[in-house]
Amino acid sequence: MAGEKILVVDDEEMIRDLCHHILSAEGYRVTTASSGEAALEELRKNDLDLLITDIKMPGMDGLELFERVRKVTTDIVTVFITGHGTLDTAIESLMRGVDGFVLKPFTQEELLTSVDRAVTRARLQKENIRLKALIPVFEISKLLVTEIDLAHLFRIITEVLVKEFSVDRVSLMLVDDSSSDLVIRASHGLPPQLALSARRKPGEGVAGLVLRDKKPLIVSVGKHPDQEVLDALNLEDVPFSSMSVPLIGREKTFGVLNVSKVVGPPFTASDLQVVLILASQVVTAMENAALYEDLRESYFRTVQALVTAVEAKDPYTRWHSTNVAKYAVAMARDMGMSPSQLEEIHIAAILHDVGKIGVSERIISKPDRLSQEEFDIMKDHPAHGIRILEPIGFSPAIMNAIFQHHERYDGKGYPQGLSGEQISLPARILNVADTIDAMVSERPYRGMISSDEVVAELEKESGRQFDGAVAESAKRLVQKGLLKLGMHTYYQYASGTDKNAQNGKDTQQ
Repeated sequence: MAGEKILVVDDEEMIRDLCHHILSAEGYRVTTASSGEAALEELRKNDLDLLITDIKMPGMDGLELFERVRKVTTDIVTVFITGHGTLDTAIESLMRGVDGFVLKPFTQEELLTSVDRAVTRARLQKENIRLKALIPVFEISKLLVTEIDLAHLFRIITEVLVKEFSVDRVSLMLVDDSSSDLVIRASHGLPPQLALSARRKPGEGVAGLVLRDKKPLIVSVGKHPDQEVLDALNLEDVPFSSMSVPLIGREKTFGVLNVSKVVGPPFTASDLQVVLILASQVVTAMENAALYEDLRESYFRTVQALVTAVEAKDPYTRWHSTNVAKYAVAMARDMGMSPSQLEEIHIAAILHDVGKIGVSERIISKPDRLSQEEFDIMKDHPAHGIRILEPIGFSPAIMNAIFQHHERYDGKGYPQGLSGEQISLPARILNVADTIDAMVSERPYRGMISSDEVVAELEKESGRQFDGAVAESAKRLVQKGLLKLGMHTYYQYASGTDKNAQNGKDTQQ
């Protein structure tokens, strides 16, 4: 099976012409060079599969040429031809990693046999290397296709590429829907300013060409047969060798994955095949993430509708979950929690009472205090809520906050009787927020209480029902007027005068 690109190097024109004739007739693509320097120049211009070189040549001999080529790439198969075929020369050549050895004068059959043997061995070696490189890709494929966090997905990809290919830079460029430009969404090894500012239009730069043509590119600095690619390289600070692969989904092109290295042998076609497989896994993961988000949003809206249905059963708890979210997020922000934690607390607060959908309307809307039997039934609502929410796949922080929001700091709460820091911090915050809204909501068996009474209750229950730090945060917010309490909130939402509040966002008025 021929087709490989072969460079024949010999200072004798007759030998070069003979090799060219014999090998071309077998389907190999053959070029020739008369010296080691000319051979290196040819290698800089074109990718080659096989080097056939004389050992004894003026200037740079075959052994020196072989060593210099091997520093640039280990993918080229090398066969030596020499008329000075001593045993020592053969042994030295083979020990250095030469793939074949032919003595002058040689027959057509001897040349073809040596070349065929070397090429076959190299193909098997490349295939083994490629399969070995694929092992980590297959190992992480299960992780990739189930991963929905883009940042974590990129970390997985980068770890594999750095470990298996010794890459220096990795960048994930995604298409900006508003402009159709490629924008870097995640990177490794890039200068910070470049990572923040890099943007490519379709057809602009190497990544832009890959996006436009939907074809992968493997390039080295100043070396590519396509002039358009060479022009694109001039626009960029391209390292020694790089690969760019399009991320093509079923219905859209997501972007481009770029990989590059500053030192070492340039990337090969085998490397590109592995990155293509990795890219296909990335696309699958991104499509799964998009589907998952759509399903989760749909389910979340359904659950929110259930919450509304629960609160509609009792006119005194209408907007309760929205108010609890408002108070909880304000306290969490005051306590220095991160934006992602604030979002988790907001979601948990909105959904904390969804389990009441499984409790009798007679109990929920009862105008008097609950009996012990009724209260025992009501205590099951956190567990009902977890069962309802499990299909969404919310984070453990959200689920724990919902399940534990009736636990008390002193261990006298429910459903598990946890105490202190056994209770998650979001749950401890929800407990205070939930209690505050219950206190300021007017009931048939008692009126509304004042802000001063709320502060007094927070002080009284600090270290008992409430985590002292959370109670102190709530007390501070109430006293500073940053947490407006009472029924006015319901009228505001109902009249539409506070759109942020309607959307469940904390306004800290």
